[in-house]
Amino acid sequence: MTTAPEDASRKEARLAVRLTAEQNALIRDAAAARGQTLTQFVMAAAVARAEDTLADRRLFRLDDAAWTTFTAILDRPAEKIPELTDLLHRSAPWDT
Repeated sequence: MTTAPEDASRKEARLAVRLTAEQNALIRDAAAARGQTLTQFVMAAAVARAEDTLADRRLFRLDDAAWTTFTAILDRPAEKIPELTDLLHRSAPWDT
């Protein structure tokens, strides 16, 4: 499998890691299986993991159609949900 071309901007930062021989072999085998260089594979995996980790903390990305749908949902009037109203009026189990 091939990947999309890397970002054309100049890459100036480096990241070095120490690995066991087994970790090194595993990562190299996985990169080869995907048809990627070691750098491409490790960078893509690390960036994806970083984005997943931070996504709910600082980023909220939607395409134009999804943003329109999202804002429409936020802008519509609130609905009364009888089951939720009942639940919120019940005593908590630890209060009884």
